[in-house]
Amino acid sequence: MFGDKTINEELASTRKKIRTGEDEILNEVKSILNNDLVKEKKVLSYLKNYFQSFEIIDESEADKKQIFTEDEIKDISIKYRLRFLDSKNYKEEYPYAAILKISDLNKAYRKDLRHFKILACEDSFRNKNKNTQCVLFALTNNGNYFFVHEWGDKMKWYKKWLLYPLRNFESMFISIAMISLVITVSLPVSLVTYDKSAPYWCDYRIGAFFHLFIFFFSCAAYLTFAFNKNFSKNLWKRELF
Repeated sequence: MFGDKTINEELASTRKKIRTGEDEILNEVKSILNNDLVKEKKVLSYLKNYFQSFEIIDESEADKKQIFTEDEIKDISIKYRLRFLDSKNYKEEYPYAAILKISDLNKAYRKDLRHFKILACEDSFRNKNKNTQCVLFALTNNGNYFFVHEWGDKMKWYKKWLLYPLRNFESMFISIAMISLVITVSLPVSLVTYDKSAPYWCDYRIGAFFHLFIFFFSCAAYLTFAFNKNFSKNLWKRELF
């Protein structure tokens, strides 16, 4: 539970939590419909889809354990404040092992795969940290993503809890409320009110909680706008500027 993990391990764990039997059935139906598009009698009508099929992975031929939906990738991206962007945004050189993996996939599926995506933190795309973990995905015919290769250091187990306030507005609200509550409860009566006869649990303590909450929330709002930050929910697929 508290050990460092790779992004792939987190994705596998997330898949078990959010994917249902109904999702599997819908994916199979989608696969059947997509395969039907490239039948010989429909090649001319769906020429674009036909040619694209030589650049993406067919899920019927791939290992299902290596395939992840966009929702599963989104869940991990928000938890760990990652970006899921086209591979062209990654400016560093790819590890030789990743190039070999792509070459092996091309041979195995007899295709010239394109449409790759990178899942990594923003610093990796900006060449600020070469040791952070990155994951390379290839697009599948069902609009999902096939895990190709990962590199870099494992993610620290506490990172998703440290970044919890930045997931979305609700998580920030809850975090500030919890911090305010902990501080309020830990304050002695003498710091809450000058009334020496007041009990530990009193209206003054409730007032202190709301004052602290407003103060911390104001600070969080100021820092968010001052440093041009945004919630992970809004950033995970946003292009870099």
